[in-house]
Amino acid sequence: MPSKVTTLPAPPATDRTVRAASHPTDEQIAMRAHEIFLERGAGPGSDLDDWLQAERELTAAAESQDAQRPSAAAAATPAKSRSRA
Repeated sequence: MPSKVTTLPAPPATDRTVRAASHPTDEQIAMRAHEIFLERGAGPGSDLDDWLQAERELTAAAESQDAQRPSAAAAATPAKSRSRA
């Protein structure tokens, strides 16, 4: 008996998926935190502050880039074509 494959459509983008996409990875945060550490003279004792600052900076930058992109709803809406009568 032949099997039938059904392809389901992708779920629509939600606020939750957009937030997840704009959140930087731990590796990105660690790299920026290290840069901040070096910029302030490599003094010990502020690792958590460096991490939180790096996370804020990278999240803001990612959200700014997301705001410049067209929304998922706009991208999913097909363009209307003109018909000649």
